[in-house]
Amino acid sequence: MKVKVFSLARYTEEALKRAIYSQDENGVVLAKVPKASGFFAQGDNFEEARENLREVIEGNVLLALQLGLEIPHIDGVEVEERLVSPAGMVETPRLQAKRSLW
Repeated sequence: MKVKVFSLARYTEEALKRAIYSQDENGVVLAKVPKASGFFAQGDNFEEARENLREVIEGNVLLALQLGLEIPHIDGVEVEERLVSPAGMVETPRLQAKRSLW
């Protein structure tokens, strides 16, 4: 079975760096990540819009992973696919190195 391996925190931070913010006629701050479908939020101010966007990104990514869907590509973040070993562990280079010592 293949699994996706990446840092959700890094993915989220890189997505937030690319976010575009604007203000509508009512003063509501809108936030979106270009080229990332579903990554948009709003708030009463910049900080609230950014925090809401962070929650949207994390929630959408986790839901996509649970459903087996692709997650939007974010420059600077590598999403690797790895095979799960029979014991249910992800084969990482560190684990492979430890096995070679046994």
